[in-house]
Amino acid sequence: MPPPEAFFQVNARILQQEGDPSFALDVKTLQFMLIVLAGTYSPAERALQPSDGVDGLFGDQTTNLVRKFQRSQGLHDDGIVGKDTWGTLLELWIGRFTG
Repeated sequence: MPPPEAFFQVNARILQQEGDPSFALDVKTLQFMLIVLAGTYSPAERALQPSDGVDGLFGDQTTNLVRKFQRSQGLHDDGIVGKDTWGTLLELWIGRFTG
């Protein structure tokens, strides 16, 4: 039996620390993607985690995750999730789950 499918929407808004609190769902999506792509655990294992930093708050922990990701991909590590960071993140995400 194939694994269950998960759906989430990515709006690819510019996200940064101390940004608009109404973007919490976008921040949760970002946090989830970063944690899964970092190899912390699979999406299915993630569902079993009580707390792992996917809280919708773009604080120091998320900024550090973003900067680490940006450095690992050769991007400018400013901690701001803009067009280049989203593009790279989505490209890796799609490649991981479709390739």
